[in-house]
Amino acid sequence: MTIPSTHGALDGLKVADASDLSRYKRAVASGRQLGFGYYFPYVLTYNRSGRSAVLLAEDEGSICAFRWRMRAGGEHLDVLFAPAPMSPGVLRRCLERADDFNGDKSAKVLKIDAKDIDLCASLPGLRVSARKAQYLYSPEAFADLGGKQYRTLRRNVAKIRSLEALEVKIYSTVYREGCLALLKRWRQHHRDRHGTRGGVGATRRIIDLADALASPDLFGEVIEIDGRLVGFAFGGEIRPGCAAFVEAKCDLDIPGLSYFQRYSFISRLTDFSVLNDGPDVGREGLAQLKNSLRPVGMHTEYRASRER
Repeated sequence: MTIPSTHGALDGLKVADASDLSRYKRAVASGRQLGFGYYFPYVLTYNRSGRSAVLLAEDEGSICAFRWRMRAGGEHLDVLFAPAPMSPGVLRRCLERADDFNGDKSAKVLKIDAKDIDLCASLPGLRVSARKAQYLYSPEAFADLGGKQYRTLRRNVAKIRSLEALEVKIYSTVYREGCLALLKRWRQHHRDRHGTRGGVGATRRIIDLADALASPDLFGEVIEIDGRLVGFAFGGEIRPGCAAFVEAKCDLDIPGLSYFQRYSFISRLTDFSVLNDGPDVGREGLAQLKNSLRPVGMHTEYRASRER
């Protein structure tokens, strides 16, 4: 993938791709990042030919990421996330590069881990604001669904487990077409109900990446009932000990399936002490679903802009 601009401020930056995985994850592990926005396959979903791209560089051992995109007024560059590990000096240089490209101080820092807020705030002129909180789970907690707290989850899991010819399988490329067919049906259902496509473009890009990346960085699970693919889910390692649940779609006409799907996928990841399931994006039904799994905590990512 290439970007159309040859502006000097982009010198030394590289469009992120699968070849950057090792150096990227070393930096994220060193920074002990927890935010969903640092999950590498999710970062790659911003790459949309001619429209948006993630550009990477390294500075004093920190990974730096920028989001280039075309807007109505032309090209624009933001700092995708605070450098990992976080360094005020490196962040200052990232913002200076973006300012040089944009010709003003309109660049934002789009994602900042909560633990890095104080270091970011040490830079003069930054205004920091919270984004929606992200749900954290302990996969080991799902070994026992006893007690009142898991009543809703237990009921829905049991409902799906009672179905005949239920099979849960590890994703491989043989399921790609089935996943895409389900995504097409899901998109139409979502459009009929909500009037939007529901972010299916990012879902399609995760499916594409699943053919290029491997476990533990990205892996998937599919659900079949009577031989028909009715659900898929993807996630993987942000860094050792910390995973992300990045994408899932299922047949919305099967009651309880979305509960079973998250439970099944997350409970498989017992090699990780914590899993970040991202925010609920303000959707009441999704918030209800995520709360039914009893998060062990919430993680807030922030963003920063310049005071004017």
